[in-house]
Amino acid sequence: MIPDLLSEQEANQLIQFSRTHKHLRSIGDGSDYTAIDKIHIHTQWVRNLINRVDFTVVSEIRKVTDQLVFPEQCIFTEWEIGGFQDPHLDTYSNVELTNLSSEEIKHLETHPSREWTCILNINSNYGGGETFFPPTQVNPIIYTHEPVARQGVVFQGIYHPHGVNKVRRNSRHTIATWYSSNDANMIPDATTKDLEMNHLSFPKSLK
Repeated sequence: MIPDLLSEQEANQLIQFSRTHKHLRSIGDGSDYTAIDKIHIHTQWVRNLINRVDFTVVSEIRKVTDQLVFPEQCIFTEWEIGGFQDPHLDTYSNVELTNLSSEEIKHLETHPSREWTCILNINSNYGGGETFFPPTQVNPIIYTHEPVARQGVVFQGIYHPHGVNKVRRNSRHTIATWYSSNDANMIPDATTKDLEMNHLSFPKSLK
């Protein structure tokens, strides 16, 4: 856990930005969440906050594991009432799932790039919506993380199944970022107005 990745004022400003920029949401159908991809965010103060969070998370991972990682994909999400997610592994993104062949997906399953996951809870004034880790052979007891506003939960999502309980009151706002040790997967520090583009289809020249 990494506490206080944002100030209370910054968190409130991000939620307001999310509410006034729904037209930028290109990820999700609302059954779990809808999200803005970082590459579609042109507002510099928002990008600065996300970059600061990334620098902090990368530093913490390096300090604890001595592994150097790079942000691979970052999305700014809203989980409305009723949104939930079944347990899963972060082997690949939904974008990859719909755009890659079955052989390419099999390769990703054995050569995952998303080695680390950070879920930053922007707010905590909602009911339900907890991140949970179901029982496994390694850890036979279910673990439910009670959300703390502005705290980042960092874990290896490719190895630890995790899900989200149904949101029952108010919206859950998060920034979800996945990190790779392969710098070729790093998010470009650039933007696009083309909402059809994503972290995979972004021009290679910008990466």
